[in-house]
Amino acid sequence: MTNILFVFRRFLKSKYLRAVNLLGLSIIFACLILSYIHVKKELSYDRFNVNADRIARLTLQYNDEPIDGRIYGFSGSDMMSKISEIEKTVALTHVNTAVMTYKGKPQILQNIYYASSNFFQVFSYPLLEGQKDKVLQSPNSVVISESFARKLFKNESPIGKGIQLEGRMINTATAFVTGVFKDFPANSHFHTDMIVQRPDNAGDDWPYVYVLLNKNADLSVIAKKISNLYNKDAANKEMKTKAHLMPLTDIHLHSRVMRELEPNGNIYFVYLIVGSNVLLLVIVLFNLWLNAGLIFSDNKKYYQLLRLNGASSSTVLRDEALLAFLLGLLSVLSGILIAAYGASVLHYSLSALSMVEITMLSIGFLGLIIIVSLLPVLLSLSSTLFMNASSEIKPHRFSFSNVKYMLVGQYSIVMFVIILAAGISKQVSFIKNTQVGGNDSTILVMQEQPDQVKIRYKILKAELQKHTEIKGVTAAMQLPGSAIRDMLGIKPEGKDKEIQIPLLVVGEDFLSFFHIKPIAGRSFQPDKMTSDEQMQLLLQMNKEKEKYHSNLSEEYVLNTKAVTLLGLGSPEKAINKRLTLNHGSLGYINQGNICGIVNNFTYTTLYEDTIPLIIIQRPLHFFLNCIMVRLDPKDPEKSLATFNKVWSKVNPDYPASYSFLQDEYAKVYRNELNAEMLVRIFSILCLIIANLGLLIFMAFIIKSRTKEIGIRKVNGAKSIEIVRMLNLSFIRWITLAFIIAIPLVYFIMQRWLQDFAHKTTLDWWIFALAGLFVLLLSLFSVSWMTWRAATANPVDSLKGE
Repeated sequence: MTNILFVFRRFLKSKYLRAVNLLGLSIIFACLILSYIHVKKELSYDRFNVNADRIARLTLQYNDEPIDGRIYGFSGSDMMSKISEIEKTVALTHVNTAVMTYKGKPQILQNIYYASSNFFQVFSYPLLEGQKDKVLQSPNSVVISESFARKLFKNESPIGKGIQLEGRMINTATAFVTGVFKDFPANSHFHTDMIVQRPDNAGDDWPYVYVLLNKNADLSVIAKKISNLYNKDAANKEMKTKAHLMPLTDIHLHSRVMRELEPNGNIYFVYLIVGSNVLLLVIVLFNLWLNAGLIFSDNKKYYQLLRLNGASSSTVLRDEALLAFLLGLLSVLSGILIAAYGASVLHYSLSALSMVEITMLSIGFLGLIIIVSLLPVLLSLSSTLFMNASSEIKPHRFSFSNVKYMLVGQYSIVMFVIILAAGISKQVSFIKNTQVGGNDSTILVMQEQPDQVKIRYKILKAELQKHTEIKGVTAAMQLPGSAIRDMLGIKPEGKDKEIQIPLLVVGEDFLSFFHIKPIAGRSFQPDKMTSDEQMQLLLQMNKEKEKYHSNLSEEYVLNTKAVTLLGLGSPEKAINKRLTLNHGSLGYINQGNICGIVNNFTYTTLYEDTIPLIIIQRPLHFFLNCIMVRLDPKDPEKSLATFNKVWSKVNPDYPASYSFLQDEYAKVYRNELNAEMLVRIFSILCLIIANLGLLIFMAFIIKSRTKEIGIRKVNGAKSIEIVRMLNLSFIRWITLAFIIAIPLVYFIMQRWLQDFAHKTTLDWWIFALAGLFVLLLSLFSVSWMTWRAATANPVDSLKGE
C-alpha cells in the first residue's frame, strides 16, 4: 500500500505535465475507438454474404461515356450462360415509388425491387419464412421484410396474403406474399422492405446486374469476354461496349458509377480517418515524450540519490514504468468514457466492438504509452550514475537540442491539418454555391410520386399559391443532384445530322423557382394545354405509331453548352431557331422554337462535367415525377404547416413524404461533408494539444534561462527585447513548419479534388491565412509567459548567485 501511495505522490508531483498528457492521450484513445468502429463498418460492407468473394456487379460503358450502374433492357442471362466462369446471373430493378393497397387502404412505398428468381440463392439475406429456391419462382410473388410484415399484418401470418401493387414501373397486379426475410443489415450496399419476382424475359427496364462466379475466376478476363459478346451482337457497330466487373465487397467504397442504389462511402474518407488519427497520435506522443523527458530531468536528483545508495538501473526503469502504466491506465479509462459519449452523439454503439477488440486496443495503447515514456529515460539513464564521491548532486538541465526538430514536425502536422481543413471547406462552399438551390434551406422536395398524386399536381399548386407563406411551387422529371441520362435526338433547322442531347422535362415556373435567368431570350410562357389534353395526344401517338403526325409547336430553353454542341452560334443568334425532336414518349409534340438560353448550371452533381441540356416545359403529369416547394424563410414552420394542411386536403389518401433539398444534397455529398467535419475536429484537437505542449515547453525554456534573463535586464535590456529574443526562435520554427507543410497539403488537396469535374481553386491566400492563424494563435499563447519572464524583477532571479 505504501508503494502504491508513493507512486501516486510522485505521479501528482508534476501534475500540470501529467494533466496535459492525460488530456491528449484520453482524447486520442477515444478517437481511435470511434474511428475503429467506423472503419470496421465501412470495410465490412456486403461481407456477410457467404459468396461475397465470388459475386461481382456488371456495368457497361459505351464509347468511354460515364458509366450508369444499370443496364437498359438486360435480358442477357442467355448471353451470360455462354461464359463458363459465370454460374448464376441476378437482375435487380429498382422501383422508386409504387402504391400498395391492402384491405382497401392505399399507401406509398419507396425502394421496391424486382429481382430474379434466384436472388436469395446468390445473396445471403436470411429468410424467416419461405425457402430461398422457391419464394420468387411464381409470377407476382413477393417477399417482404420482417419489420414491414409486422407493420402491415401485425400478428397475422403474411404468407399467402394478397396485396395490390401499381406504379409507373409496375404492371398493376395482385402480388402474393411467399416469404419474409430478416431486415437487411446496415452494412448492405442497398436496403428494401419488398422484393417482387422479376420475369426472366423482362427487357424494357433498367436492372442492376450481378453475377456469381466460379472460385478464383479472373474478373478482367471475364469482363473482356462479356465485352466481346456485346460488341459482336451490337446493331450499331460504331458504338463500342466495354464491360466492367466490380467485386461486391468493393461497391460501397470504390464504386463511382451514376445512379447508385444508395449513396456510397469512399475509400479516401477511410484513409483520411486513419491519417488524421495517426497525425493526432504523433502530436500526442511528442507531448508525452517531451514531458516524460522534462519530468525525468527534474527528478534526476532523486534517482542519483537512489543510485548512490545502491539502487540499480532496473529500479529507475521500474519506477518510471509504473508511472507510465498509471498514466496509461487513466488514459484508457478516460478515453473509453469519452468514446461512450461520442458514440451516443454520432449514433454509434460500443457494442460494435467485441471485448477482445477493446482489450487488444487498450493493451496496445497502454504498451505504446509505456514505450514512449521510457525512451527519454533510457537515453538519459547514464546521467543518474556517479563517477566518484565528489560528484556534485544536482539535477542536470534537460537537453533541448533535438526538441526543436520535434516541435517543427509537430507544427508541420498542425499546419497540414488546418490548411487541409480550409481547402476542404472551400470546396464544400463551392458545392453549395454551385448546385441549384444548394444554399437554400427552405426548398421542400418530394421524390417520385404515384400517378394518383401527379394527376392532382395542378390542383395542389393552385391551392398552395393561395397562401403567401408559400413562395414557389414547381415540378420536374427528377430532383436536383441526380444523374440526367434521358437523351433526346435534336435536328436544328437547316441541318441534316441528328444530335443526342440530355433532356430535362419541367413544369411551370421551374427557372424562376431556382433563380435561373436567361442570358438571351426569355423564359417559358404559361402552359397552353392541360395535362389531360397532352395525355390524349400521347395515347393517340402510341395507337397510330408511324402514322401519327402533329403540327403542334412548343418552346425550348437550352444551356450554352447545348448551343455550342448544336452549332447555333452565339446565344442571341440561337433565339427562335427551329428544332425537330426525336423521342418516343415526347414525340406527340416534336417541334418548336428556342425561346431562351441560360448559362450552364449544375443540376446533376459536381462529380460530372457540365452537360449540354435542353429544357422542355410540359404539363403532362406523366413527366412531372418530383414536386418542389419553396417555403417562407421568415416563418418556415408556418409554411410547412400550411403545406401539410393543403396536401391533406388535395391528397387525403396519400400522406406527404418529403425532405429538404439540402438534406438530399447532404446524401449526395455525404463523404465531402463528413471529411469537412472530421478534418475540422482533428485540426482543432491538433492545435489545442500542440499548444498545450508548447506552453509546457516554453515554461521550461524560460525556467532554464531565468538567470540569463536577469543578467540581460541588469545590463540594460528592455522587456520588449527580452520577449523578442524568446519568441524569435519560436517564430523560426513555425515558419519552417509552414514551409514543410505547404507542398504536402497541396499534393493531397490536388489528389482529393480529382474526383470533381467542377472544383475550387487552391489560392495562395488559403495557405497564407492558415499559416498566419497558427502563428498568431501560438504566439499569443506563449507571449504572456515570455512577457511575465521579461517583466520579472531581476533581483529575484539573481539572488541565489
